[in-house]
Amino acid sequence: MKKVKVLARSAGVLIVSVMVLSVLGCIAAIPVAVMYMKDANQAVAKAEMPAPVDKVYATAVSMAEEKDLKILKKEDEKFYIEVTDGVQTASFKAETAGDQKTAIIVTSTVVSEGTKEEKKAQEKELALRIVNRVCERLGVQCTITRQ
Repeated sequence: MKKVKVLARSAGVLIVSVMVLSVLGCIAAIPVAVMYMKDANQAVAKAEMPAPVDKVYATAVSMAEEKDLKILKKEDEKFYIEVTDGVQTASFKAETAGDQKTAIIVTSTVVSEGTKEEKKAQEKELALRIVNRVCERLGVQCTITRQ
């Protein structure tokens, strides 16, 4: 009798594990196109993530709290957060874009002052870094499309 219970429990764990890996595999297999625009004053990155809005937003907030960013404003009910890295300021907004999909828009300031070395270090500015980190954390492959 104990052997049957152990086998049943093992089979249950195996089935749940396979289901979880299948779902994660499906999310990771879907490449996300990130629309990226930059002008003299700001940069904007837009993407549609294959995950629910609350998960995407929670991921962004969690990363902001643990990374080298300072949260300036946070509106959980609107899925909005504003952060700074000490040089640039960025806003992150998530919205439902269909069943299990979330549209995100990240807008950041562009620093035009500084030496050539400082500008080169900021080449990959804050909006793009945030989108890339969210993609990595969610296990989604992102492809940057510049406009």
